[in-house]
Amino acid sequence: PTQEGTTARERMMQDDLQMLCSQTRNQPSPEQAGRIIAEARASMKYPEGGIQLGDWQRGGNLAWGGFGFRLADQSDDHSRRAADGACYNCHALSPQRTGGSLGPSLTGYGKSRGDSEATRRFIYEMIYNPHAYFPCTNMPRMGYKGVLNEQAIADIMAYLLHPDSPVNK
Repeated sequence: PTQEGTTARERMMQDDLQMLCSQTRNQPSPEQAGRIIAEARASMKYPEGGIQLGDWQRGGNLAWGGFGFRLADQSDDHSRRAADGACYNCHALSPQRTGGSLGPSLTGYGKSRGDSEATRRFIYEMIYNPHAYFPCTNMPRMGYKGVLNEQAIADIMAYLLHPDSPVNK
């Protein structure tokens, strides 16, 4: 059994987007890529009060934490704690700690891009459903799949953009 009330086997079942990406070996045709982008954009659900930044310190804990959706003898208990973002697995986030190199480095992200409405929207959408920009990307659909809620996304966004965050030092 899994934390979301299904089974490990059910969790491994691909949805239509994942099947298409697998069938094309993550190289969809222009027509397929257009369909993926359109469906991903249509899937976006935005916070009621608009896209706001949360707490950058909490966002740092989420970005560097790996809790959530692990299956083992003692699976993660989501009734007591929400999942982390585990951003560090794929992204370098700060010069003070080692992160992954599968995704682009996010070190200095806010310093180089600023904190505009357009930047916030891009980050939110990339975390929520990155296929809206990069069809068949390896980045998980954290919001769309319910791994991260709106508050967690806002906190991670703050970690990337706040000038006091280690990301921007």
